[in-house]
Amino acid sequence: MRARALAFLLAVALTQGPAHANSILSIGGLGEPQLEEPARLRALGGAGVAEHGTREISLVNPASLADVERILLEVTVLPALRRVSATSVPVETAHETTFPSARAVIALPGGLALGASYVAGTDAEFSVVRDESAGAPSTVTVEGDGGINFLRVSLARRIVPALRLGVDWEAIAGSYHESWVRAFSDSGLATERDSLAVRYPKKGRWRFGAQLVKEGWTVGAVFETSQRLPLDVTRATVGASDRFSAGQLTLPSGFAAGASAPLGARYRAVAQYRRASWSRSSLQSDLVDFRAQQRFSVGFERKRSSEEGTSFWGRLPLRIGGYILQWPDLLPRAGASDVSGGTAGVDERAVTLGAGLVTKDNGGGLDVSLELGSRGDRGDLGVTERFARLGFSFLVSDETWKGTFNK
Repeated sequence: MRARALAFLLAVALTQGPAHANSILSIGGLGEPQLEEPARLRALGGAGVAEHGTREISLVNPASLADVERILLEVTVLPALRRVSATSVPVETAHETTFPSARAVIALPGGLALGASYVAGTDAEFSVVRDESAGAPSTVTVEGDGGINFLRVSLARRIVPALRLGVDWEAIAGSYHESWVRAFSDSGLATERDSLAVRYPKKGRWRFGAQLVKEGWTVGAVFETSQRLPLDVTRATVGASDRFSAGQLTLPSGFAAGASAPLGARYRAVAQYRRASWSRSSLQSDLVDFRAQQRFSVGFERKRSSEEGTSFWGRLPLRIGGYILQWPDLLPRAGASDVSGGTAGVDERAVTLGAGLVTKDNGGGLDVSLELGSRGDRGDLGVTERFARLGFSFLVSDETWKGTFNK
């Protein structure tokens, strides 16, 4: 689908020449995997499948909405700074700001909770600038943008005191666009321009979630279905355009499972395992292979104290955690032009921490997280990234709605 781009970029761009991106490793496959959770759960390593409460909601498990008693609005903003280190290339610094999720939840009659969300799935933005000496001297600029996004509707209910169930239906949306511009040093030569556009059809899939709650312990699990997306591709050069079908991309089924365990009156530990079953059959290509995407998350939290006379620091919840994320993309090894020369995976590791503030009437709040980590391997892929991500989640609610239905 992107043979010209990937053969060029994977052979040389990761080992030579300046480049920057949301992740430079996005040039190899579908893009950087995104975590949709708010800053409160990002600070716990992303372990949210066992979260529940009147405002402690998760975007991974729809069952977490079952205890919501009011109208909630939550938006997350994610500024990031990354340093890219590649073979024989000076270290580069890049920064960007993304919006991984936004959610609205409302309590309904009969103990139901209804939610609507925007969720980012992958981020395929990248930019590479290279000096080309083959043939006439020139500068080649390759830029990509887009990704896979989800528009999600959720419904949840507490069935009995210990059991919560939820379901998501999400519409898959998004596109990918790539442009090539070759500007020659000789002003007498015309600039060459090429582009490639891929559209993902708007299809839906389901996610089912459940939670068991007993004496402060919570166990949660989620299963999501697969979906096949026919790929509509438009390739254009100066004066010509070609539209064709490029097979299909299969978004695989997946699941998540985790738990929250009390460690005293104000402390708890959380853990989660999440998997999406990507494989070779997900997308047929000689330029990228796939493995299962896996995320291992752990975290610890000191909850805020609500006692009168508690100091500011005592009222401040503190969180710390970490995760290991295995990207689904298996990219050609440094110097190889396709997967026949061997592949290497992208492994990401990070430590996380954060805190939060809640208004006196519990009607709003601000959560902050910090993630410090690295991904990639210079020996295998020719590039290593180190990153720092700040997360800010803003939550507001309508207190007058509380208790109207959920009594």
